[in-house]
Amino acid sequence: MSTPTHRSRTRQDVRNAGLPTWSGVAIVIAALITGLLLSVNAQTIGTPYLVCFGVAAIVVALFTEARGLFIVVASLPLLFGIMTVVSSWTVTRSLAAEGSAAFSTTTILTALFPLAQFFPVMFGVSAAAAIIAVLRIWLLRRSGRARDAAAIEHRRRASEADRVNRDTASRARRRTNQVTVEELLARNRSRSGNRGGDAPPGGPAPLRTPPRPEPPHEPPRQQRDPREPLPREPKPPRRRRLDDDLYS
Repeated sequence: MSTPTHRSRTRQDVRNAGLPTWSGVAIVIAALITGLLLSVNAQTIGTPYLVCFGVAAIVVALFTEARGLFIVVASLPLLFGIMTVVSSWTVTRSLAAEGSAAFSTTTILTALFPLAQFFPVMFGVSAAAAIIAVLRIWLLRRSGRARDAAAIEHRRRASEADRVNRDTASRARRRTNQVTVEELLARNRSRSGNRGGDAPPGGPAPLRTPPRPEPPHEPPRQQRDPREPLPREPKPPRRRRLDDDLYS
């Protein structure tokens, strides 16, 4: 149950890694505005403008999140066309004489000319960004499949190890139970052998204790009549004195 959820979370984390989509578009716009200012300062649209656009396009293709790469790469030609026309018109207006029309035919054609002039550069940069985006998506999917395969193999090994441990524990319990039953049977046989004499055929020999030595036989004592007087104890012999010889 947890395998699909784990895979979806992993893929979602991979897709969300990188700059957000709006950040990539903002970086391209900021780079084109910087190129516009440099072009106005130089009074021509030249290499600085193209360098700013190319660097911004490669950066966003490398670091934008995977799910926003299509939008960012697809917006590169559109942003370049709009900002190139605006930059050319701004440069033309900065060079035009005072009182000239802002949107005359000459001004509009002059603003559209750099777009046609730099179309190969725009196409090459956009194609390079698209190739980088495709490679990134392919590598992310490949790494995602490798991670999924590694996770599946890890779970398989863990389940196999658990199964082996359970089998080992069950075999150990069965052996313990068998030994216990055998010991109980042996004890019962030894007890029955001690009580009933010889052990049953095929069973273990009963334990025999050595016979105890019987005490020596004593003659029965005669009971004394309580009416008879107790026998008097003999008095100890009297020691002879000197006056016994004189007066005897």
